[in-house]
Amino acid sequence: MNMFKKIKIILFTSSLLFCQNPDSLFVKGNNYYNNKDFSNAIKSYEDIIDQGLYHADLYFNLGNSYYNLEDYGNARWSYEMAFNLSPRNSDIIYNLELTKRKIANLIEPPKSSILNLINILFNSFTYNNFIFFTSVSIFLSSIFFLLSRIRPIPLNKLIYYIFLSLFFVGLIMSINKFFWLKNNQFAIIISENADIYSAPYANENIKTFTLFSGNKTKVAQSTDEWIEISVLDGRKGWIKIKDVRTLD
Repeated sequence: MNMFKKIKIILFTSSLLFCQNPDSLFVKGNNYYNNKDFSNAIKSYEDIIDQGLYHADLYFNLGNSYYNLEDYGNARWSYEMAFNLSPRNSDIIYNLELTKRKIANLIEPPKSSILNLINILFNSFTYNNFIFFTSVSIFLSSIFFLLSRIRPIPLNKLIYYIFLSLFFVGLIMSINKFFWLKNNQFAIIISENADIYSAPYANENIKTFTLFSGNKTKVAQSTDEWIEISVLDGRKGWIKIKDVRTLD
């Protein structure tokens, strides 16, 4: 375990101790999970989330608990939340793909090599990753700019231009990631059968189709009780808020 990971775990554990009762909910949840008491494990993990705390490990354990209870909608939501925080974690990716195989009538976006490459790029790195890359690039470019002034040899100038170019690449990617996140809010269906309507009120005459638990949708807008969604296959409609969990 590297030092950076240790620091993250210490900070996360410390935040739990300050925000929870002496019997840490995270530790209790893990104990429940280890004893296969998944319902109480879920309650402990969800209580932590309700207090505004989040961590990839927390969502991963929550997803495992839901998965063991065959609640694949909430399991996928949990793994997607974990993935958003740690997009290159192989365990999260594996469990997410495993869960998707359990979802009835899973709807996936149309295949497109260009879109796939874009999604892979933006999904593989968090916004903070891009910001960190941009910050490091401008810092190193500044260092080598000074070195090129102090000792103007071709190598120093070359490295300066390389890091300067990487800075602009990182800046562009950071801006694109910001707007991508802003314009791409998603939700997971958690009800076993969720009816979709053409307007934000329940009426059999305007019911257009039904989605099954675990499917992913894009959020367009929302009211107090309804969310307008677009499904990954292109269909649109309104769904009750209680039938989904948003990935935010």
